[in-house]
Amino acid sequence: MGARNAQTATSTTATAAILLSEWIPVIGLIFGGCCSNVFALESLVREVPKCGNLITFGQFAFITLVGLPSHMQLGWVPRLKPRQVPIQRWMVMVTLYFCVSVLNNLALGYNISIPLHIVFRSSGLIANMLCGYFVMNKQYPRMQALAVVMVTIGVVMATLSSVNGTREQNGLMSDSVIGIGLLSLGVVFAALLGLYQEQTYLKYGKHWREGLFYNHLLALPMFLFFYKDIGHQIHALSRSRPVELGELPLVGALLGSNRISVPHLWISLLVNVLSQWACASGVHQMTSMSTSLTLNVVLNLRKLVSLVVSVLLFQNPVTPGMMAGCLLVFAGTFAYSKLRPAVPVSKKQE
Repeated sequence: MGARNAQTATSTTATAAILLSEWIPVIGLIFGGCCSNVFALESLVREVPKCGNLITFGQFAFITLVGLPSHMQLGWVPRLKPRQVPIQRWMVMVTLYFCVSVLNNLALGYNISIPLHIVFRSSGLIANMLCGYFVMNKQYPRMQALAVVMVTIGVVMATLSSVNGTREQNGLMSDSVIGIGLLSLGVVFAALLGLYQEQTYLKYGKHWREGLFYNHLLALPMFLFFYKDIGHQIHALSRSRPVELGELPLVGALLGSNRISVPHLWISLLVNVLSQWACASGVHQMTSMSTSLTLNVVLNLRKLVSLVVSVLLFQNPVTPGMMAGCLLVFAGTFAYSKLRPAVPVSKKQE
């Protein structure tokens, strides 16, 4: 009996060690990558507010290049490896993902502060529930709906507080209204993307590396619609204050006495692109390892950390109304996670 208990304890310890070895790197990618991304993003938009298209293009191009070697079949004519998911499925997800990325980055050019940006993107539960109800015919418990109402009230409070602050500063609200409209569209597209992704993974399996690669590769031609805008943004970043690479940590040791300088905003863009790759890799990997509920809770915790980073490092003003709204959003998200049933019930099934 004692030997059996010891064997069970050893097996449990080994299983826990394996789970920790898998989860710790993923959590590190999400929190480290995504929070660093917010830092670099704010550095960019503070000096060049309307550089969202260049940021998005840089992220998509880099992630595509990193993933290309593992999805290529070498031969006389290099070709892509056979896919596990039909290309039509990826095209739908790519279109939605591209719209979400472009809308979220464009919104920053319209008097949308990083704290409001984070809070608004945390309101995905609202759109997710509405899309699930009207599109997927899902039913939700009353207490769960109340949690989403709490999130909605929090977002409205934070938004009104931010808009009033903008009006007090410059007397104009038009830019903020446009920015809020862009964020609202982004939240709806993100909810539709989540539902479609959930159905795709249930049917074809959770091939997160393939999803990460094709979500970025197939979107690259869409940037042709923004090539003039991207050209202007490249010029704006190139005019930023130059900084010597030798002054940067680690880089100085590699360069030695060579004096090479580059515009400092290009360094911020590089940090943003690298951190976005780490963040996206962590999110896609967690999608294949956990339920969408676990992923949602982890991402909202990450957004809370990003909010704290933005306020502390960049001294972003946070009014009492915005703070109360933030607390309602994150409290509502936590309540939603505790009340969510394991298997959503469909109206049709009932």
